[in-house]
Amino acid sequence: MNADSARWTLLRHGEFGNQNLCKGGNTKKMKKKTLTIAIALVLVVALAVGATWAYLTAQSGPVVNTFTVGKLFDQGGGIKLQEKAVTQNADGTYVIAADAAWQDTGINYVVQPGVDLPKQPAVKVDSLTAKAYLFVGVKGDTKDGFTWNVDTAIWSPLMKDNAQVEKDGYKIWVLKTDVANGSYDILANDKVTVGKDLNPDTLTAANNIAFQAYICQTAGFADAAAAFTECFK
Repeated sequence: MNADSARWTLLRHGEFGNQNLCKGGNTKKMKKKTLTIAIALVLVVALAVGATWAYLTAQSGPVVNTFTVGKLFDQGGGIKLQEKAVTQNADGTYVIAADAAWQDTGINYVVQPGVDLPKQPAVKVDSLTAKAYLFVGVKGDTKDGFTWNVDTAIWSPLMKDNAQVEKDGYKIWVLKTDVANGSYDILANDKVTVGKDLNPDTLTAANNIAFQAYICQTAGFADAAAAFTECFK
């Protein structure tokens, strides 16, 4: 048997160093397997510890607060200042017919001494949704033989510092009752009184009568005067 044949025989039967090498290989495989198992155990322990020390928590659902600007009226609502239409008779007098329509414009009259003039201006309130103060402004001078009066059963002069509030030449009156949807006449007896001694030529533009309506929320104000001053300053 030559040397090469002897070396092959030894290798095949697991003798000499190669047998030790095979054992050494198995040892390395075992070490690797042991290390893998150890790492896996460490991870399991770490996960277990992490779960053990997790914070106790809870969370509610959101509560959202929204803000919108309020309105005095529903859509399409508001205030209007209107007058009942008049009919002029052949003799020059005027009447308000039972079926007279409300109109948004003023009326031009031809004045005759001793003949009163029917006049029915009113403030209309529609679709009001909040508490409010209702005001009317009246402008125009009276004189001997040509007079009219605001209906004090419905309106009170708006007073501040012992004087009636004025705005742009209008004297301001405030509704005496709580405002509701409806119509509020302005002049007492719905007329202008014309004296028999009046000279129509003495009437000037200063004697023209003009009206203006205003409305303002009540919330946030001490009284009607404070509300008007702040809302319409």
